[in-house]
Amino acid sequence: MSWHLYSLNFRLKSPLHIGYHKVMHFLLTREYIPAKPFWGALTARLVHELGLMEYKKVGEFLKTAMRFGYFYLWVKKNDSVLIPRYTDEGLKFGSLKDEEILQNEFAKKYITSQASAAIEANSFTAEEGMLHEVEFISPYTLDEGKPVFFRGLLWVAEISDDNLSIADLQEDDFIIRYSNKSIKFSELAKNLQVGGERKYGFGLLKMEGKPKKEGSNDFISLGYNGTWKEKNGEVYISIREKDPIWSHVKNTSDLKIKGEVELFIGRDWSDKGAGRELNVCGLCWSPGSILLEEKSFKITRDFGLWEI
Repeated sequence: MSWHLYSLNFRLKSPLHIGYHKVMHFLLTREYIPAKPFWGALTARLVHELGLMEYKKVGEFLKTAMRFGYFYLWVKKNDSVLIPRYTDEGLKFGSLKDEEILQNEFAKKYITSQASAAIEANSFTAEEGMLHEVEFISPYTLDEGKPVFFRGLLWVAEISDDNLSIADLQEDDFIIRYSNKSIKFSELAKNLQVGGERKYGFGLLKMEGKPKKEGSNDFISLGYNGTWKEKNGEVYISIREKDPIWSHVKNTSDLKIKGEVELFIGRDWSDKGAGRELNVCGLCWSPGSILLEEKSFKITRDFGLWEI
């Protein structure tokens, strides 16, 4: 199996809420898009486009044929990616050290919130206990009103599995086929909807240009840190000492790192309905945590998580 790296850029077209913590009635958002919401959006689109109403089959195929990076805010003007980094001054964002911004300044520029309440149908009054406030990344910067963009990385392998296949990996596109149907990835991912509050129109992403196949194994020109290589049919990321990780990393006793640890839990579809099955990935180090020694990580099939 041979892996090819593509960079993807998107413009945010509506508010984006990526569920994080809940504090009383306040729903906090993450400052980035993890791999799982992006995978879910691709799966939903591919099922629709191919007319193949088998979400589990399509989703498992994408997890086999792709390895996902996280998506971070991208400053188009200077091609900077706002990946997090824990510092002595607190959490900062930015791949260019001379342009890093503190978390509170980041929030002032990109994050706001909206309060709402469910209405009781008969009395037209707010239902008790249903007031909530949703934090979200704004589609326009809050200081200058400029459009907001995201950049992410995607590794793709030319593979065939049970009538589903990926082929024709070109410099700016590739094709996904099922039986006699095919679709270009640029068309599949042209318009996606990710994250929470989607029934209210949140999470609309529009691709900027086309996917770009990257020839270098060094991420520096893409605004990320580290390098990558293929080994034994898997993708490995190498990060230098004192540099931040930019995915969740599964915690182990032999990992020398400082930053923030969280219990990484997601909700999956089950026979009982949407979000009824918990997917517990265990304790993970959050993006932005700093390595105390150089380390190499494998990108897992499990929604872009890294492991030693």
